[in-house]
Amino acid sequence: MDREHARWILMINQFREAANGHLSDAVGLEAARQTLDDLLKYTEVHFASEERLLASCQFPELAAHKQKHQELTAAVQKLCAELAAHSAGSTPLKLNLFVTVWLLEHIMSEDWKYSRFIIAQRGAA
Repeated sequence: MDREHARWILMINQFREAANGHLSDAVGLEAARQTLDDLLKYTEVHFASEERLLASCQFPELAAHKQKHQELTAAVQKLCAELAAHSAGSTPLKLNLFVTVWLLEHIMSEDWKYSRFIIAQRGAA
């Protein structure tokens, strides 16, 4: 999962770089759209992978974790729709806030919960 998180963070940074101050020109807007689309596709792959891991470990909070995944996916889909409609004036700011919440709350809080559970489970085995 750590390798997947690292790839995910790289993709988020690629979007931020593509979108940062470049959404007013067609080339920058298209780069941001493509990068965000790639991020959404990878997010779905990552979440599926993570959910399979948690199911195999019988993580007791799997349903709540899946719900968080659905919420985060919906937020990325909304950003994709904003870029597609070019109502993207505030999209870079929204993404920066979203990334902060995503990284700090989801990876560092939600994913920390299951990592502690898996480590404890393996230690008990």
